[in-house]
Amino acid sequence: MKQIFRKFVVPVMGLAVLCMAMSTPGAAADLEKVTLRLAFIAGGIDAPVFVAAGKGYFADEGLDVDIVDGNGSTGTIQAVGNGSFNIGIAGLGALAQASATSGFDNITAVAGLVQKDPSSIISLKGSGISKPKDIEGKRFATDAGNLADGMIKAFAEANGVNMDTVKVIITNADQTALLKGDADFVNEWANPDGDHIRQFAEIEPPMLFADFGVNLLGSSVIVRKDWLAAHEKEVRGFLKALYKAHDDVLANPDEALSYFMKYRPDAKSTAIAEEIKVMEKYRHTARTEGKPFQYVDPEDIKQTISLLEKYSGMPVGVVKPEMIYTDAYLPSK
Repeated sequence: MKQIFRKFVVPVMGLAVLCMAMSTPGAAADLEKVTLRLAFIAGGIDAPVFVAAGKGYFADEGLDVDIVDGNGSTGTIQAVGNGSFNIGIAGLGALAQASATSGFDNITAVAGLVQKDPSSIISLKGSGISKPKDIEGKRFATDAGNLADGMIKAFAEANGVNMDTVKVIITNADQTALLKGDADFVNEWANPDGDHIRQFAEIEPPMLFADFGVNLLGSSVIVRKDWLAAHEKEVRGFLKALYKAHDDVLANPDEALSYFMKYRPDAKSTAIAEEIKVMEKYRHTARTEGKPFQYVDPEDIKQTISLLEKYSGMPVGVVKPEMIYTDAYLPSK
């Protein structure tokens, strides 16, 4: 009798549970499918995204978010702009350039994620490079694209550095050139690039461009303007979930790491743990320090546009702050 009861009741209970799940708000069948493309291969800076997914914060907002790695801000901007992805993570400076020169004025940023540019001068211990003018007369290894963005020129001008005295070495392996002694400095992110170099040799404290008068706003949440108009609720929900998840990352970095590794098990956990910790210091600029996560200051946007116009060849006056950013969808708290 017990066996008959078991055979009958278990399937019925299973059916009941299934029906309850399907009728419960936030159940998979009821969630809005949203595709998200990151700026690069997922790193510690992206931890809030994976926490929001793993802890059900996206689902609480009615979203089923598919998270895909990127290969640079430009690729993500193109993918969002042509409708391949609903939401992207890309540099706000890169968006300004794309809007001005590549016809991607159909995209806007709705939140800032990395606002203090990690770009820096990195040199090995004992290089004698501890202040901007110390790079004069030194060998600089860089790739052509990095040189073309103009920010090393902006850094030099802002700090009275004569770049004509610097020997430029164009290479696709600048870190290798530095470590081999073929160059005296490189222009890379202080973290995680500086951390990577430090694994092989001691380095001087990186000189952040942002600390010496040159800051481009970095990673932001971007969407197509027409998709935003039709999905305001989803965008608000996405940002709210991300905001909540970021609080959790700050409160428990180890837990954040575990969620990250759940979604990206092939990542090097020790490196991701370090990135989660150190990349937080790039969330805010001097103007947004003490402000809520995701908030972007209008003056920082103006500065970013101005730097790009002066040093990167972006057409002057084409891009206005309101064309590439809106704060209308940020969480109220």
